[in-house]
Amino acid sequence: MTGTPGDRRIDWTADTSRGYSPPAVAALAGLLAVLAAFAYTAVTPGRSLLGYEIGRLEWLWVASLWLFVVASASVVANADRGDARNALAYFARHPAAAAGTFVALAVFLAGTLGPVFLDPPAVNIPYRNQPPVYTSVPQYDVVQCYNPVGDRCYGTWSAPLGTNALGQDMVQLLVFGARNVVQLALVAVALIVPLATLVGTVSAYAGGRTDRVLAGSAESLKAVPALLVFFVWRWLSGDGTLFMLVVSFGLVNWGSVATVVRSRALDEVATDYVRAANASGASAVQVVRWHLLPNVSRSATVAAVSQIPLFITIEATLSFLRFGTPPSPLLLRPTTVISWGDMIGSNISSVQRYWWTVAIPVAALLATILAVSLLSDAIQDLLGPRST
Repeated sequence: MTGTPGDRRIDWTADTSRGYSPPAVAALAGLLAVLAAFAYTAVTPGRSLLGYEIGRLEWLWVASLWLFVVASASVVANADRGDARNALAYFARHPAAAAGTFVALAVFLAGTLGPVFLDPPAVNIPYRNQPPVYTSVPQYDVVQCYNPVGDRCYGTWSAPLGTNALGQDMVQLLVFGARNVVQLALVAVALIVPLATLVGTVSAYAGGRTDRVLAGSAESLKAVPALLVFFVWRWLSGDGTLFMLVVSFGLVNWGSVATVVRSRALDEVATDYVRAANASGASAVQVVRWHLLPNVSRSATVAAVSQIPLFITIEATLSFLRFGTPPSPLLLRPTTVISWGDMIGSNISSVQRYWWTVAIPVAALLATILAVSLLSDAIQDLLGPRST
């Protein structure tokens, strides 16, 4: 490889006749396994897998999660001690980025592993509206109290963040709401990055009419709001689920990322090592596969991750807004699927008496959006291209 530590390039003299890399084989094997499991459950409606009923979004999430694990393992395996020292030094110089990365990782682990170890929030009407620990409400504001003291009902560690109007534990609600955030982020990025990377790279390398068609398509998509596509689809089909929102993000927002990738790929095409590869007789497929794609995929990942805060904000807003009689959220979901935006919208009318039912999901939402923004900046600094 050549170039600076932040801008690694594959040497054109490397053997381009090698087979598929282990990460590619692992990713393909995992996707085939997910596809087989999906086919197994799709043949007979209502059929479950290992006792779980998994919908369309969950299958996309499982596939995206596998790709994330393979990509992360590949990065760690290929990193050297210098990369680790650079990352540690960067986070030491930028404590805000370190804090954001920690919070983002905590939300990811909570949303991925939390539902495995925690039971879904159960309705417990007698103990509804219990306050968080170290706070209290008047006894007449609750039906029963876990920790009564005089005429006040104090919070208890059996429900450290309190309960909502249905008696559901706020900790469990936050964890299952985090799963919704993780699904949205991973699936959207998994849809955007491969398509944007391929289109942007082929457009820059091919040039001519191919470049004009692909680059024009990407530029045109930048002018189409994904939210508008979702609303039109909801109006035409009635399918206003989170699955369709994620698909709308993936099929529309790749245009802006492809533009970034194309710009980066144009710089790579003009480098000496790509010209040397062409002069040595390497085919277009070999040049794109071994020299361009590895060097522009980081730009695609950075650009896609930077859009996650917008995705989270839109999902929470659609879950919060309510229209019609009786009022219902714009974003449809099964009653078993929890959203932080829906938690806010369901309790906003009683916020003056039971403030924690709104303040806690609002704090979780703001902290996650800020954390992902800081993480995106850190990824840009650590993996983004640097001038040589």
